[in-house]
Amino acid sequence: MFLRSLGLASASALALLSSCAQEKLVAPSTGLGRSGARMGATILPDGTIDLGPGDIGISNLAYALDQLEVAFYHTAVEKAYGLNEMDRKVLVELHDHEIVHKEFFKALLGDNAIPMLDFDFSAINFNGRNDVFDAAQKFESVGVGAFNGTGPLIQDLEILKIAGKMVSVEARHATLARNMIYPRTYFALGHEMIDGNGLDWHLTPDEVLAKAQPFIKQKLSAANLPKM
Repeated sequence: MFLRSLGLASASALALLSSCAQEKLVAPSTGLGRSGARMGATILPDGTIDLGPGDIGISNLAYALDQLEVAFYHTAVEKAYGLNEMDRKVLVELHDHEIVHKEFFKALLGDNAIPMLDFDFSAINFNGRNDVFDAAQKFESVGVGAFNGTGPLIQDLEILKIAGKMVSVEARHATLARNMIYPRTYFALGHEMIDGNGLDWHLTPDEVLAKAQPFIKQKLSAANLPKM
């Protein structure tokens, strides 16, 4: 129904966001106790931040992406030119959703969390309205690929349920950002984020970092994350 509203109906961007505007996430009371991990993120001698093993490492990967998205939307709202009122409303809404995700992982991870990261968005043209939304859909799509790729590796069922909620919201974000550039078009067909079977792509942790690392000043390592 959501995709149909984009392609066939004249719903506003605000209406498209309504499906996730009331998103509520509660950290599992068991925390990461069943994750199998015995340590959290660590800083290596060369300054690289190791995300950690097990569900902790996977959660830190998601936490890093949420930090990235929050920082990007904050920068976009402050620096972007050529935005109309609706554009800004959408960016603010997306920013606020990502804060929910970021704060969730911060609370869930506790002392196991990576530190707050620093970012470099100099490669993004904030003078171009479409460039801003193109960057937004790419960041959100990386989030979708990350959740799809790491979901089978999560051991704690409660955390997996939360990840399932988040990936659906991230997919809505990516679709909305794309719609802001190409409104009411069938952009999903042949889109680079869809595989040959018409399914969302999935990314390994290393592939996620390869796409996110150019915008993160600190070097991150997924060496201890579980493998398929």
